[in-house]
This record gives sequence, structure tokens and C-alpha cells, in this order.
Amino acid sequence: MNILNNIQKDYLSFSKQEKKIADYILRFSHQLQNMNITELSQKIGTSNSSVTRFVKKIGCKSYSDMKFHINAQSAPVEYKKSNGIADEVFVYYQNVIKNTQHLIETEKIEEFARLIKAARNIILIGASSSGITAEIFGIRLMRMGLTVKSYSDPLWMLMQAGICSKGDLFIAISNSGVTSSVIETLEQAKSRGATIVSITSYSENPISKLSDLIFHVYNTRFVHNEKFANSQFSNIYLIDVITTYLLQDEEFRTPLLATREIINDI
Repeated sequence: MNILNNIQKDYLSFSKQEKKIADYILRFSHQLQNMNITELSQKIGTSNSSVTRFVKKIGCKSYSDMKFHINAQSAPVEYKKSNGIADEVFVYYQNVIKNTQHLIETEKIEEFARLIKAARNIILIGASSSGITAEIFGIRLMRMGLTVKSYSDPLWMLMQAGICSKGDLFIAISNSGVTSSVIETLEQAKSRGATIVSITSYSENPISKLSDLIFHVYNTRFVHNEKFANSQFSNIYLIDVITTYLLQDEEFRTPLLATREIINDI
């Protein structure tokens, strides 16, 4: 049982008080080993009973049981001393990659490859910084010879959903899973028979409920440093894993090599 991953996946279903507890546990799990329940409650600004209820809600028998499961897992690398800002950022990148790696399921990547091959058109959508990531993913798939479009403008993505049909594949990127423009687009696309894949941080959210295939990534809001602002790093890591898997197939590798050759990228 991976407690930390389960807490993140269920995060949106927590109450405001439960989210405060979840935030602290996810950001400072490496400190819990030497912290009793009273010390944790004081750090968070809540009561022992609230922590106990939260612990049971996430499937643990007691606070000690939760600590046991967390400590049994490979703990994220903790930044202790750095020779400079580059080392500090390196440690946070390690944490993000390690936590995202735990969430990646090979079976889902295999299913994604099947959906990609069967798709008539591939449409990637995302808002704000997730829209930039969608465009990056779209360019990678296009260079593999696939018919791809990417949108971040709410009206453009909604119009595309309005003219899609069965055989089209929508790929939505949203860390929160609650972006209204993306939800509206996917609702329209689903009503017209399109298949939906999503990349998100949480399991219980409107976008995942509309999806036929869901990938989860580590949400960088849980990196315990307020200076770390790269919300898309875990998404890019997952995209690297997916595209590397796809490029094992000659069908995808040959077009990519052709595009590299024509722009002198070899």
C-alpha cells in the first residue's frame, strides 16, 4: 500500500481540514519518523483526533501504522546541504521523477499505444501551462507520423469537440482535473463518441471521470519548497516515458528519424 500516492490521488475528496493534514504529510513525509501525533497536530494547527480520523480515512489502523507504511516505502530524497541552487533544484527534480515513476503503470502505456494506432485524429488539450505541455506532446506525436492537433484556447478546443466523431482521440492534460474549459470540451467530445485519455494528479476529479484511460503524475505542489514552480515537470517526464515506449515500434520510429534528418537533427 503506497500511502503517499493514495493521499495524492484522493486529495480532491478531502475536506479543507483534511487537505491541511494531507499537505503536510505529502511535503514532509521524511520528518514523520521522529514525530509523534501530538507534534504533528501542533505543526499543522489541528487536533490529535482530526489526525486520527484522517489516518483511518486513508486506510491505516493508526498513526503508527501510517508511519510504518510510509517508512517502508522508498522515501523521497531529502535536501539537507547544497553547494548551490543547482544542487537544490536537482534534488527537487529527483523527488518529482521518483514519485511520478511510482505512479506509472506499464499496462496503461501499452493501452495508450493501442489507442494511438487506432485513432483517426488525435486532439491534445490543456489550459495555461498545461496547454504548452499539450503542444509539446502534440509535436512529438506529429513527428512520429500521426495526425495531431493541439489547443489551449477554450473556444478552439470546444469547436474541435463539436465536430469530432467516433475514432477521434482526445488527450487532456490537467494537474487539478477541474479546469472548466477542458471539462466542457471533454463532455462534448464524449457525447460524440470520441475516446478520452487524461493526465492528471488526482483520481477523483471531473476530467478523470470522463476519461477512458487515466495517467497519474506527481503534483509538484507537494514538493516541500515554495520556490519550486515547475508545475509541468512531472507531465513532461511521463511524456518522455510514453514517447520512448512508442519509439520501440518501427511504425513510429521511422517517421521520427525522417523528420530529424530533414532538419539536420541527427
